[in-house]
Amino acid sequence: MRSVIEALGQRAARHPERTALICGDRRVAFGELWDRVVAAACCLSDCGVRPGDCVMLDAPSAPAFAYGYFATHLLGATTVPFDPNAPASRREELVKRTRPVLAFVADARAQAATPCPSKALAELEDLPAKHRDFAPPALESVADLIFTTGTTGRPKGVRLTHRNLATAASHINAVIGTSEGDVDVIPIPLYHAFGLGSLRCFLTAGATVVLVQGFRLPGEIFAALERHAATGLIGVPAGFAVLLRFAERGLGLFADRLRYIEIGSAPMPLEHKRTLMKLLPRTKLFMHYGLTEAARSAFIEFHRDRAHLETAGMPSPGVRFEARDERGQACRLGERGMLWVGGLHVSPGYWDDAELSAASFVDGWMRTGDVGHIDEAGYVHLHGRHDDMVNVGGVKVAPDEVERVLAEHPAVSEAGCVGVPDPRGIAGQVLRAFLVAATDQSPASDAELSQWVAARLESYKVPAQYRWIATLPRTASGKLVRAALHNEGAGS
Repeated sequence: MRSVIEALGQRAARHPERTALICGDRRVAFGELWDRVVAAACCLSDCGVRPGDCVMLDAPSAPAFAYGYFATHLLGATTVPFDPNAPASRREELVKRTRPVLAFVADARAQAATPCPSKALAELEDLPAKHRDFAPPALESVADLIFTTGTTGRPKGVRLTHRNLATAASHINAVIGTSEGDVDVIPIPLYHAFGLGSLRCFLTAGATVVLVQGFRLPGEIFAALERHAATGLIGVPAGFAVLLRFAERGLGLFADRLRYIEIGSAPMPLEHKRTLMKLLPRTKLFMHYGLTEAARSAFIEFHRDRAHLETAGMPSPGVRFEARDERGQACRLGERGMLWVGGLHVSPGYWDDAELSAASFVDGWMRTGDVGHIDEAGYVHLHGRHDDMVNVGGVKVAPDEVERVLAEHPAVSEAGCVGVPDPRGIAGQVLRAFLVAATDQSPASDAELSQWVAARLESYKVPAQYRWIATLPRTASGKLVRAALHNEGAGS
């Protein structure tokens, strides 16, 4: 097995003239990309970075980040990608926990807030070319240290080895079918595991990556798709919710040009899946299930799997799933349990947390924290996070299931549910639903919403309380922050 950095070097040697990166008007060929990676690796070495050391990297969507990121791998050191817009306190925490030998930062403000030796990312654009041979990194050495944003608690530092990255890139490219000649638009930040993983996958496949600054300006995404004759696009459900507002005037214009779309990192409403299928009948529409610890472990393709749209899809090549009971024994097909995922893409464990690592990783398997089951056809079904389960009269209720049903009501745009104490003192807990109103629709009464849920789910899954709010609290990747919902409803 070749590491990602070895595969990138071979791509550059084979086709140095092909375009690897596009960012605005800046184009970087594979040959130039490799030259800058080598020069950056020499710079790191000259600054005292050695194999196994941590290098912190601000991760704007810019070529300079790619130079520093791959250079760190080439040297055999460990990258710590960082959100350049995160508060100074987060930067200080990660420096304290990882003790990087060097940090490459986005600007002078970040440099002042980084309590370790640092350089500006922009310097990597102007380094003189150098030629130096570097030994390939050991596949079991740690390539990346990704700190999850999470929805509660202390960020977890996920260790990913060169074998993990190479394995994931291989099975992702096999499923998506990315190849030389593809042009892929990445509007997801590169400090996010999905965006960073896509950068690795596309470049090692020999495709061209177009970096775009997020979904806030949909016109920029449509312009990039048009200008560069893009064949692929990735994004999170919240981003596609924005793009879908333009319907035929937006994504619909690319129905005969986009070869594939990949979606991930959070659940997507069933209605949005169907709308995408209608707008893009000839585009392969992939959605993945995975974690930072086990990238893109399952895939569904909407057209092919139209009868299974509410599932997470089938395991990726070389990936294994099991639903296990509380004793750790495998459940029968169709029986609900804790989902475990296994494969060479699974992280060896967490940084500076041996206790959590021991509880989460066993013999190449990872305990995902998600409750689910596997059906007879092999499709993976998700029933929500174990920690999110609500105990209604002794019966466990997955809030995700209720949220999906509520979001299908015409008056509801989004829904989030949490468990709260039963004010009657009977059921222990009841469901409280937080709802975002759909535009151009008459509001729905509590009774109407309860009837809607009762017609589709068991009676004990019907929320006892409803609250209408302007927006649901979410992480940057679109994941619902239930702890914030608990705070939202405190005292009411």
